[in-house]
Amino acid sequence: MFLALGSSAPSFALPSDAARQTVPPAACRDYAAVFGEKYRDAEAFLLQNPWIPGALRLSPAETRIALAVVFPEIIRFSAIEDDIQVRALKVLYVQYGAAYANFSVGRFQMKPSFVESLELDCSKLTSAAERSAAGLPDFAAGDTRELRRDRILRLDDFRWEVTYLRVFMVVMAKRYGGVTFRDAEDRLRFYATAYNAGYAAGANRLRQEIGERRFHTELFLPAKTYNYADVALYFYRRFRLR
Repeated sequence: MFLALGSSAPSFALPSDAARQTVPPAACRDYAAVFGEKYRDAEAFLLQNPWIPGALRLSPAETRIALAVVFPEIIRFSAIEDDIQVRALKVLYVQYGAAYANFSVGRFQMKPSFVESLELDCSKLTSAAERSAAGLPDFAAGDTRELRRDRILRLDDFRWEVTYLRVFMVVMAKRYGGVTFRDAEDRLRFYATAYNAGYAAGANRLRQEIGERRFHTELFLPAKTYNYADVALYFYRRFRLR
């Protein structure tokens, strides 16, 4: 199974204020109100970068899912942003690898270990011909200091983050193409949980994880936690593609 490319370059749009009031919130919770300015900042970031949907090179339906999957992480980035500790961890990762330093980077809060797995699975699950036809990169195999340095440089480049999100969608379609979903929202919740909890866990485990409340916007010891899939679904129901 391989994802269809979008036939055009869709852009991101939000419904009008009146239309927003009619959108049923995920799990009956208004996450725009819960996260307040952080939520609005995340929406504003997408509106200010209308090139993202086209750069994903996915169908409109897949693009909606992909953006919703990472939206909670954009909220979190708006809350904490990269700080000096992350810079130090990047140095440790380059020197010693993910076992010594594994941390969230960038707007989509991707960890080096997550990206390592995506690169490996993309190479294993797709053929060279598929990658060429779909415009996917060829990733070098191995775990050298040079490869880790290059990976960190990619994670520091937001356009590469968008590319990795596209790779995630392709890898998910390959790994879980046989899973039956009730509808697009059910698939979104599954994909969002996979992104947040670890996509290699397997279908049964991911189904069990869907209801967990682990998402927060604090650096340490969060006072409140939320369900990642619910936040993603709430956003999914609010936005459209032009």
